Amino acid sequence: MSSELKKTQHKAASCIIAVILWEFFSFYGLKAILVLYFTSHLHFSDARAYQLFGSFISLIFITPILGGWLADRYCGYRYATASGSILIILGHLMLTVWGQNVFVGLALLTMGIGFFKSNAVCLISSCYLHDPIGATTAFSWYYVAGNIGSMTASIVCPYLVEKFNWEAGFIMAAFGMMLGFLVFLYSKRYFAWEKDMEQTNYWRALSLPKKTLLTILFFTSSFLFFYEILSHDWVIYLLIAAVVIAFAIFIKIYINTTPSHRRGLVMMALLTLFVTSFWIFSNQVSSSYPLFILRYVDRTIAGFTIPTGMFQSLNAGSILLVGGFMAFLWRWLGRHHIRPQTDTKISVALLLLVLGFMTITHATNLACEHAPISIFFPVLSIVLLGIAELFTEPVMLAAWGDIAPHNTEGRLVAIYFLFIGAIGNYLSIWVSKMTVDPTTSKATAATYHAAYEQVTFLTLGLISLLFLRIFWRKYRAKKISE
Repeated sequence: MSSELKKTQHKAASCIIAVILWEFFSFYGLKAILVLYFTSHLHFSDARAYQLFGSFISLIFITPILGGWLADRYCGYRYATASGSILIILGHLMLTVWGQNVFVGLALLTMGIGFFKSNAVCLISSCYLHDPIGATTAFSWYYVAGNIGSMTASIVCPYLVEKFNWEAGFIMAAFGMMLGFLVFLYSKRYFAWEKDMEQTNYWRALSLPKKTLLTILFFTSSFLFFYEILSHDWVIYLLIAAVVIAFAIFIKIYINTTPSHRRGLVMMALLTLFVTSFWIFSNQVSSSYPLFILRYVDRTIAGFTIPTGMFQSLNAGSILLVGGFMAFLWRWLGRHHIRPQTDTKISVALLLLVLGFMTITHATNLACEHAPISIFFPVLSIVLLGIAELFTEPVMLAAWGDIAPHNTEGRLVAIYFLFIGAIGNYLSIWVSKMTVDPTTSKATAATYHAAYEQVTFLTLGLISLLFLRIFWRKYRAKKISE
């Protein structure tokens, strides 16, 4: 490969990473204000707000499977990514136009994210087909860019809501995706080297009117489908179907591989359940935490009242600050031949999760006695949960890459994301609803305290089980060495 072509492909990847930064900005800007919008503007009960929020977030982890399949088989990654960008912009704008019928905007966002997420990542991968080092570097920047986008959005969108109105927050999220779409259009000049996939020959052969008609028909039917799913809360049925399919895929891979790979797959499946549990609890930062902070925390510093949604920027900020140190630490440990196992790293994440929930549990106890309470406790809790993520996501993705049998990594990682994303977010609704007093349909300091205390004890139980797993692993290794 010529050096000039490499430079062009690097520019292409850099543009797509910039587009993804703005998509993260768009999504996390929305995520920072959505629960507050449901309760404060639409006057949903706490339980209903948690249910809709969890269902929506869960659904957007399922739809990229459909978007990726359609791009692979028919329309290609660029068309799918462009379509997703436009739908995301429309989704945000519909929340400003038809805010009372929130399902219109959420259905469009579900479709848009489904088309965008996996296909934008595939465009980055296509720039480094025979360059694994370049791909690793690009995806490191992808992770950094995503956290920069989410942190910035979690500051800007809540501030605009506080300063102006809810519509300003949604418009800013739409504006972020619009900037990303413009960068995407600009990037076309750097993709001249790209070869069309054979699977998309049928799509390319269609005339523009036929492409337009098919696109309109598909988007209309998809919109109606997701509108009904969200408005009737039928997400659970999609999840059940997805889990059954995922289980069948996993079993097929398990049967057709070697005994050593089978042991690895069983271990990774077990650890995925632990990490899914981690996300069920950690997702409270964007669901039940905001309402607690809004009602019980003194958010005023030096005369400035911090918008509630801004607290979610602490999560991405802590990842950015500590992530570089962790990357250095792993390299340093590797040079000294110290390589902690995956289960050991997951146990650290669970320990940090316990510390985070012990902190917020103490905060809720203080709120029962007098309110508002100090800002210190929710800040510390969110930062601890953010740092804990560094011991789950990168660790598990690396482990799946090492353990997955040949030509199965894509399917296994998709199953992993199904569990931690879709199932983790949907089951987090259960934890959020634990904070709601059933007699008043509203969360109180006492119900927050009871719920978070239970989460702390449940996480301690998970840590105990994982420690038993680590102890058994070391015991077996010692017996084998003897």
